[in-house]
Parts: sequence; C-alpha cells; structure tokens
Amino acid sequence: MRLRSEVFVVEQKCVYLDMDDKDAQSVHLFACEEGAAEGVSARAVVRLVPPGLSYKEPSIGRVAIGMESRGSGLGEELMLRAIRVCYRRWPGHGVRISAQQYLIGFYQRLGFETDGGGYLEDDIPHIQMYLPWAGLSHWHVLHGNVIESFADSLRALPKDLLQGTAAEWGGMQVLEHLRLSEKHTWSYLEKKCQVDPAELKGCDLNSDARGLWLVRELESDVRWIDPTPGGLLSPPPGKSVDVEGAIIDWKNAIVRGYERLDKLYDAEDWWRVLVFKHPIAGRIGLFDTLAFGVAHIRHHMHQLKRIADSDVF
Repeated sequence: MRLRSEVFVVEQKCVYLDMDDKDAQSVHLFACEEGAAEGVSARAVVRLVPPGLSYKEPSIGRVAIGMESRGSGLGEELMLRAIRVCYRRWPGHGVRISAQQYLIGFYQRLGFETDGGGYLEDDIPHIQMYLPWAGLSHWHVLHGNVIESFADSLRALPKDLLQGTAAEWGGMQVLEHLRLSEKHTWSYLEKKCQVDPAELKGCDLNSDARGLWLVRELESDVRWIDPTPGGLLSPPPGKSVDVEGAIIDWKNAIVRGYERLDKLYDAEDWWRVLVFKHPIAGRIGLFDTLAFGVAHIRHHMHQLKRIADSDVF
C-alpha cells in the first residue's frame, strides 16, 4: 500500500483515493528486496480483482513499480506471475485490465489486446485491454503453429543433413526427440488424471517460477544436455527418410493428444494443481506443462538452425 501511494498519489499526483473496498476482496501480489526489513516498501505490487467486482472477468490493476526497479524486468515478471495466478484461481476466464495508454505496447507483448476506445481515469488516459483464457484449445492452436514453423525449417535442410551419425543428430532425429518427449508427456498426463485433483498439491508462486524459468530457458539459444538420452537414431544412417510422412504423423498425434486431454482434463480444478514433473524444472501445473510443449519445439528450432549452418554436426 505504501508503494502504491508513492507511485499513484505522490509521483502521478492523483488526487483520488487509492485504497477502496475492492482491496479486501482482492489478491495482492508483491515483490520485496530479499532480506528487506519489516516496514520497507515493496519493489513492485499488483492487485488481482476477482470476477464480478470491476468487470465480469478477473482483472489486474494497481500495478506499481518502484522507481529504482524500473527497467529491470521486474514489471514484466510481476505481470507474468499475476496472469498465472489469475488463470489458476479463476480458470476459464480471460483477464481484463485498465491500462495507461503509454503502456499499451508493454501489455501487448504479454498477450493483451486493446478493447474499445480510450478514456480518462483519474485524469490519466487509459484503455481497456483483454487477455483471453489460455485453455486447451489455445495451446492446441499454438502447438500446431509452432509445428508448422518447425516443419518449414526441417524441409529446408539439405538431404544429407536430415540423418544423423552415431554421435550427432540430424534433422529427423531432432523431430523424433520431440515426438518421444511429447509421447512421454501425454502418457504422464493420462496417468496423472486417474486421481482426483483434490488429492494433488496445488500450484503456487514457486511452481509458477519453475514454469517461467523452464519456458525462458527453452526459448533461449542455450544448449541443453538431453535429460532423457538414449536410443534416438531412427531412421538409421543411410536409410531413406520420409519427411512429409513424419510431419503428417506428428500433426495427427498432436490432434489425438489434445482430443484426449479435452476429455480427461475437463474439470477446472486441473488448472489449479501440479500435474507434471519435468526432469530438470520439477513439478509444474497444466498451464506450464502445455507451455513447455510449445517452448520445447521452439528450442529445437535453434538446433535445426545450427545443423543448417554447419557442414559438420
């Protein structure tokens, strides 16, 4: 509350009350300096308002970043965490915000889109923005799109780079690695849903952090050692390859996988609990498990580029 007053009342000179009757009904997310003494202002704060109070959807507001933390990435981190909290507390709902207009670009990078015209709020230009619910259909579309991008990169490889050696992967072995990873993930999720979600540990800020870390690392160009190595040379060197057939099989497997998840994970409570254990990141929720699947493909598109740019694997 102290930081909100410093930003909204003192810095932005808003002569309106910052605290209101929604505060007691909202979730407050904040970031503090590690080891900060009691009473020291937070570095960043945000308020998550339940659906039906400000809008029919849950909303994120009162976003305040301390002067010393601006430009550090803390604001983006806080918003990504806030979105995840909204999704798991109120699954099935998108998120609405009343954004200061000079921040439209920032919120668009997080997936929000403008909704309607601008208006004045506390004498400051604002505009409503909306982020749709990221359910299974959302991830199915993203998964399909990134497979298309991967397939284009795979098709562009010369034939002699499609197959690997006994020591290094070629393009087809990268594809098989992705297929095997997805097969294991689908199998894990099918087994997990045999229990009541009420019996599973709930997602929290720590699991959100693990999911965010995993996606960021995968979408970077950092090279990983395969946490589940072994037996990945198919087709063997020297054999013919059917790139288009393999891509079609992959797409069909993804369609079947999401159709299966639609039936098994139709209860909203599945979005609130830990459903998957990644071998490096640890236990994560359904949102981050699906995000991992998409980010994993993007990660290996970097590998296809390295293969294409190198005469030797």
